[in-house]
Amino acid sequence: MEKTQAQILKHHGGDGEHAREMITSTYERRHDIDFWEFWNAQMNGVIQPGDVLMDLGAGIGQFMNDLSLRYPRNTVVGIEAAPYMLTAQLPLAENGRMLQDDLNDPKANIGEGKVATVMANMLVHELPQPVLMFKAVHRWLKPGGRFCIIDLVRQPLADYLTHRYPEKTLWNEDVGRDEIEDVFDHFLEHNRYHADDIVFMLTSLGFKVVECTPQRDGRFVRIVVEK
Repeated sequence: MEKTQAQILKHHGGDGEHAREMITSTYERRHDIDFWEFWNAQMNGVIQPGDVLMDLGAGIGQFMNDLSLRYPRNTVVGIEAAPYMLTAQLPLAENGRMLQDDLNDPKANIGEGKVATVMANMLVHELPQPVLMFKAVHRWLKPGGRFCIIDLVRQPLADYLTHRYPEKTLWNEDVGRDEIEDVFDHFLEHNRYHADDIVFMLTSLGFKVVECTPQRDGRFVRIVVEK
């Protein structure tokens, strides 16, 4: 766990409080009307009363609470590793439960075949390898259960730097070495997996692809698979 916590903090630039603020403040924008229309179309139909719903990399519990309100007859389980997220956890509804676990090698005892939906939003690119998490998700899901991944995926350096420096300041102004090295470190992390890489790993475990949709000019992907 300590190794994963250190890796997450490094990924977040060494400033967990700032990372938490950025993630929580953009929650509403990322879970807008379009998101919930997608959820209703692709995920809602597999949920039955009594099923478990999961959020991986659950942060302070914002998505968990939305699910708890929408599905009061279901148990909502979140998994988070970062202490700076867990210490700021929102009060959870009675049907919500937050677990601290290492998603590089999950040990949470959820039970096999009890979960209807699993969400991993902006998580996979943070993992040095997601295989053990994907295996755990496959165990947890019931037959017909669905797993949704929304994440950054590999893109050309030109696209990445143009997005990071839309005014071409990297080329036209004096940008310090530390900043440039930090940008390139993030480029490597944000480009860890291509969408095809994620699909390959999931289908190798027996998942069936329901949706694989590029988003935001191909910088992100939304993937839904079914057990």
